Amino acid sequence: MFKPGIHIPLKPFLGVVGVARAQPGDWSTIPPYETGGNIDCKHVTVGSTLFLPVKVPGALFSCGDGHAAQGDGEVCGTAIECQMRATVRLSVEKGMRWVESPHYRTSVNEGVQADGGARGAKGYYAAVGVDSDLLEASRKAVRGVIGWLVGEKGLSREEGYMLCSVAADLKIVEIVDMPNFGVSCSLPLSVFVGAPYQEEMG
Repeated sequence: MFKPGIHIPLKPFLGVVGVARAQPGDWSTIPPYETGGNIDCKHVTVGSTLFLPVKVPGALFSCGDGHAAQGDGEVCGTAIECQMRATVRLSVEKGMRWVESPHYRTSVNEGVQADGGARGAKGYYAAVGVDSDLLEASRKAVRGVIGWLVGEKGLSREEGYMLCSVAADLKIVEIVDMPNFGVSCSLPLSVFVGAPYQEEMG
């Protein structure tokens, strides 16, 4: 209960999910990076798949920062923070050259909850652009989805760019953890309706 008459639905997720950066040294856990970290993306939740670029041997995966609920952007610097026990499955996917920042695929349930129906009925594929400039973070997010469309779906870069313009959504998923911003470009998988592009349900 936020206050009498206002209740917040719980939708738990981990705010920090990432692997080590390529650059040596100590790095703050506050801002997001191209290798993940404090991305605070509420769409990476139960049933989602997160793809991260591995920059060092062993990846050095870490996670934490449990949130019970949060709006996109976490605009005042806090969510409903909570203790959390999470179960994750780690695997190595080779040949995904387009993954230069966090990418994720939501579950069908997450897609339906996000927009209430048909548009998210197969979930979403999204890329998170991370940069100290909000516009450049947006560009990186769009380029990430274009890269996926070229690499996985066989579209040309121009076709991918046009498809993003007519069907994808930009969302600020992290704006408070300076110096970097996180912007996601999410494409509903329901746009793929026939061979050779049809997506599996699930």
